[in-house]
Amino acid sequence: MTFLPSLIFVAMEAGMQMQIPLFNGDDHEIWSTKMRTLLMARDLWDVVAIGVSEENTHQESDKKRQKDVRIKDMTALHMLQTSVTESIFYRIGRATSSKQAWEILKADYGETEAMQLRKSGLLVREYFDMKMKNEESFHEFSERFMKVVNRSKFYGSVVPDQTIIDKIRRSLTPWFCQTVFSRLSVEENYTLKEFVYTLREIEREQALRIPMENIGMLLKQQEREAIESFFYQ
Repeated sequence: MTFLPSLIFVAMEAGMQMQIPLFNGDDHEIWSTKMRTLLMARDLWDVVAIGVSEENTHQESDKKRQKDVRIKDMTALHMLQTSVTESIFYRIGRATSSKQAWEILKADYGETEAMQLRKSGLLVREYFDMKMKNEESFHEFSERFMKVVNRSKFYGSVVPDQTIIDKIRRSLTPWFCQTVFSRLSVEENYTLKEFVYTLREIEREQALRIPMENIGMLLKQQEREAIESFFYQ
């Protein structure tokens, strides 16, 4: 029984190591970043990036080294084959090296510099046009907003945190500003993380308090009606 925690840790670690990102044809840049990190962690990225050179040699040490490199290459190729859907597998199924498979996927699904610039421009426009909807909570809005911010950062658009905070302030609904944002301490020098977290917490506290206030108002109304019915019946 004393070995159980360590066994659980090993099992969890092994499970984490087996998680290969699946590519379905969308967002190649995101998938390739995750996949490259995984290949680096497994010490396989060098054969994917550089490739494997086939050299004729009679030295046993060189033959063993070439065999080891070839095994690494086939391991990386297998991981790439496993990481794509069946329809995409047909594109790389005949690749004989991991480098060849990687380059096929990049050529077919990767984004050119012009495509990335266009996507970055669309994200910037979405960022400036974004407003909090009347029917959504701040938690929902902030998640939607930060998703755009983080995607913009991924494509190279770096916006200072204070600029993002100012944009959030301008994007809030009048009702939210009156009921929640007004309770925010204006003297605090918030970081972006603290700003979003604090507003979420104030909103959550407000949501918990409002039902109790409504119940209190309802009880007072019922009590008033009971008194009136007693005296004016």
